[in-house]
Amino acid sequence: MMFSNIISLASCLALIHAAPVSPRTTSGVIVFNGAAGASYSLTVPLDGSDQPTNNALSISSVSSDTIDIGTQCTLYTVDYPPALVEGPTDTWVVGPPQTVTSISCTGGSPPPPPPTSITIAFNGADPTLGATYSLTVPLDGSVVATNNVLSISTLVSTYAALASNCNFVSVDGSAALAPIAANTWAVGPPQTIESVSCHA
Repeated sequence: MMFSNIISLASCLALIHAAPVSPRTTSGVIVFNGAAGASYSLTVPLDGSDQPTNNALSISSVSSDTIDIGTQCTLYTVDYPPALVEGPTDTWVVGPPQTVTSISCTGGSPPPPPPTSITIAFNGADPTLGATYSLTVPLDGSVVATNNVLSISTLVSTYAALASNCNFVSVDGSAALAPIAANTWAVGPPQTIESVSCHA
């Protein structure tokens, strides 16, 4: 009973310290620079929509530390399409200088797809002496047999949801997993794991 309470507490703590999902950037700030230090800034959505500047200042350069203006944006001007030449860090020179009437920007490349499989290291009492093996496990719920009788003490994986999204079948019944270090879970009690299945 006491062991299950400790495991429950450890699981709750692991969820509290889980890394938050990073929000996708939907806009960025661009600074429009004119002559003699004159400038203005504009928050531009990264959805490709046309954003009016509502400013008649003749622009000689544009800069942003969050948007690659040269590849992600199109400037619309009063005369003809300007040439953008990369200048100092995060700055593009507008040639010839002219009033920018509007700008449109896109978000660049989409975020990478989620992984389709993970790698788990199964460690015995002393992995430095060879008491270890690794398996690649798909995240589609498929059951992967370990084909190894080593008694497992710890599991190591960069997959943060290992304890909640993976099912380990062991010879002695269900094993409890408790986080003991970054990317490492203790198997309690240590035992042979026959198979594993995981889902995203």
